Amino acid sequence: MKKTVPTNKKVPSITPEEAVRFLEDIRLMSSEIDEPTVSISLRVPGNILRSIKLKAKADGKKYQSLMIDYLRNGLRER
Repeated sequence: MKKTVPTNKKVPSITPEEAVRFLEDIRLMSSEIDEPTVSISLRVPGNILRSIKLKAKADGKKYQSLMIDYLRNGLRER
C-alpha cells in the first residue's frame, strides 16, 4: 500500500552541493561508469523479492544485478 505525504508537511530542500553531486552521479551513470559497490540493508516485501529473484533467474542474471538495473532505469526516467 502506497503511503501519502501530508500536504502540510514541508519537503526538505537540498543544498547546492547535494544538487551538484546528484547531477554528477547521474552523468556518470549515463556513461555506464560505476563506483565500487557499497553494502546496504534494505527491507523489501517478500513477494517483490521473490519476483525479482525469479525474473533474474529466468534472465540468467544475479538478482542484485537486476535490482541495480531497475534502480538505474528508474533514475534515468526522472
